[in-house]
Amino acid sequence: MAGPKRDEAKSILAYIRQELRYMDEDLRNDGLLPELSSLRSVYEQLSTLLEISDGRRKKKGKPEFPSEKNKNKHS
Repeated sequence: MAGPKRDEAKSILAYIRQELRYMDEDLRNDGLLPELSSLRSVYEQLSTLLEISDGRRKKKGKPEFPSEKNKNKHS
């Protein structure tokens, strides 16, 4: 992995690590589940990291989570 890509990957990993740490604290301390927007953000960052490591970029689609699929069926 080239220098700029490595730096970008490190930055993304640091962000993911911090977000997961916050989610873990909320779960342990308060028993609260993370916000869906937080999960989406981490998912998007993981997708970006995968694209960087594969050496390709592609258009990002909106991630679908199982609860959203069920919600859309009932609407």
